[in-house]
Amino acid sequence: MPDERGTAVTTDREAWAAGAETVWLPTAAEMVELDRVAVAGGATTERTLIEAAGREIAHRVQAHWPEGSVVAVVGSGHNGADALVALRTLHAWGRNVRAILASSSSPEPDVLIGWDISLQEPDALPEACVGAAVILDGILGTGVTGAPREPQASLIEQVNRFDIPVAAVDGPSGADFSTGAVAGVCIRATLTVTLGWPNVGLLRHPAREYCGRIECVEIGFPPPSSPMGARAITGRWVARTLIARAPDAHKGRAGYLALIAGQSGMAGAAVLGARAALRGGVGILKVVGDAANREVLQRTCPGAIYVSWADEDDWIRAVQWAGALAIGPGLGLSDERRDLVEKILGSRGSRPVVLDADGLSLFEGDVDRLSPLLAPADVVTPHPGELARLTGASIESILADPPGAAKAAAEDLGCTVLLKGSPSWVAESGQPLRVSTTAGPEVASGGTGDVLTGLIGAYLAAGMAAADAAASALWLIGIAAGRSLEPSGHLASDIPDRLPGVRARVSALGSPGGPVIFVSEP
Repeated sequence: MPDERGTAVTTDREAWAAGAETVWLPTAAEMVELDRVAVAGGATTERTLIEAAGREIAHRVQAHWPEGSVVAVVGSGHNGADALVALRTLHAWGRNVRAILASSSSPEPDVLIGWDISLQEPDALPEACVGAAVILDGILGTGVTGAPREPQASLIEQVNRFDIPVAAVDGPSGADFSTGAVAGVCIRATLTVTLGWPNVGLLRHPAREYCGRIECVEIGFPPPSSPMGARAITGRWVARTLIARAPDAHKGRAGYLALIAGQSGMAGAAVLGARAALRGGVGILKVVGDAANREVLQRTCPGAIYVSWADEDDWIRAVQWAGALAIGPGLGLSDERRDLVEKILGSRGSRPVVLDADGLSLFEGDVDRLSPLLAPADVVTPHPGELARLTGASIESILADPPGAAKAAAEDLGCTVLLKGSPSWVAESGQPLRVSTTAGPEVASGGTGDVLTGLIGAYLAAGMAAADAAASALWLIGIAAGRSLEPSGHLASDIPDRLPGVRARVSALGSPGGPVIFVSEP
């Protein structure tokens, strides 16, 4: 797969298949604390971690660029030491290497252990890079925030001007590993090799745009003594979490879902939600909507049962029949629709609900009216604009801190909140955030949210917990959308038919192989 410099990088189209079930996403502070506790408690030593990190970086460089000379630009911190161990290892394997010092002092500790690799001054960088296959970025480390200073800033600018792929050590120098902010110049990496766990900030924009392909390698950290603030949604976690059908299963055990969707002229939203629920494995689906959409729904989704919301007795029976409810796609924004939603939420008993799109926008600026109608077993799935309209917060504040906004909304609403974006965040009160990294430009298509609502509804009807249903559906839809050969021509209607095949592939995942525990494509 070519990077923006046109350099070939070894990738796997389905890189999600690599990796572990549990992948924590620490902030820089959480990573520093994990390191401190591991060393102070005697589980490992700082030098052991540096040696393990450097050797794994060398393995990743060798895997992607097996030939040619390697240049490392090293700062005085542990990232610089990691890069030097990688350079030393590659040199021991027979590679030609050069090291450029990006600081007034050499990295501590001395990791060259007698190998004849001199640390050259910054002005030697252009000559060292002539004919190089790859540059190792070990300039700045995990805890650095703000714009890079000199001489690091000038070296970063030089590296970015070279037509040479860059492998960043732990993260691209210039990026904030916690917030994803880029305050000044920043290395544009082809590959980022993160160590132990991937820092959460590297998955946030704009930092994500500078990381290229992210590969996280295991280097010998003990497991955290308590959960960190966020964790990645991974294929193996989804495979374990999805509820498989028993050999003697029947449609009743697969769950009953009522989808309330589709005013006149918005049949497409209801169809997308219905098709996703059916492809997601729901046992029986009833679509409660406008009578004008009946013919379209029954022609495009013959497996669904149509119910008119004009007849209150009919929709009440549908709600009481269902095991779960999905409300919102193409619902409309009239007072009549809000009255309908309030009646449904007030009469649904303990049935879990996923509320999306117009179902949320009906309560614009009136979160105090909505929150008493929701329960911990429910899911709401706003995008930043919908969350801003609902809560009254500015969209700028939500975009500046999506994980904080998602957590605050989960507390205020008393249910699971799936805040859509890149990445998307699943927040559940008192639990670590779950973060999906599978959604690329393919999901930026009208109707994808309707598909998500239908699939979450199917999983709630099957008995999955709210956050599990939301996280699993989010991840699977990202993978299904990513199978489009041409993202710019992708349609949300393409997704439902891909879901069974994607789920089958995920369920068949075997044990992860090798030290790479997490991969995120550019």
